This record gives sequence, C-alpha cells and structure tokens, in this order.
Amino acid sequence: MAAAGAQGYARCAEGGLVWRELDGLVLVYHRPSGQTHMLASPLPEIMAALTDNPQLPSALLAHLSEAYDLADDDDGLAALELHLAELTALGLIRSAPCATP
Repeated sequence: MAAAGAQGYARCAEGGLVWRELDGLVLVYHRPSGQTHMLASPLPEIMAALTDNPQLPSALLAHLSEAYDLADDDDGLAALELHLAELTALGLIRSAPCATP
C-alpha cells in the first residue's frame, strides 16, 4: 500500500497537447499555455507511459524498465522522480495524491 500523501502522476486531458517529431526531438505544443516545448529522450517516453489515472513513480519505473530494459533501482527512481517533477512544472503532466499501491 502506498504511503499516505504519496504523489502519483498522470497524463493531461486529451487534446491539450500536440506532438511532432523533429530530428530526434519531440516538440510538444501545450495548448493551454500556448508554449512549445522541445523534449529529448527519456521525457517523451515517460509521458507516453502515463495513463489517465495517477501512477506512483515506482510503478511507472517498473513499467518503463520492462519496455526499455532499465535498471529498477533507487538511482533510476530518483532520476524518474526528477523528470516527473520537471514535466509537472511545465504543465505537460499532472500530479495528484495517490492512494493505490
């Protein structure tokens, strides 16, 4: 069971983002703010792995580790949490309290 107050992360509402690939980068136009963001790996992959329901970083890391053969360890979790905080600050994903394991 997740600790009380644990943060989960989810994708934003459909239609709020427009994605375009360009020379190894992903351009994401954020309609609510009118800003375009240039994202390099692993940020687009993290965003693509998110669902509509908030997921704990540990569950997201386990999913990404299966898909991309990553190490499922504390260093990977810390790096993922930094990326999630960055994407949340940009408004490209949302965070919410998560009560699920």
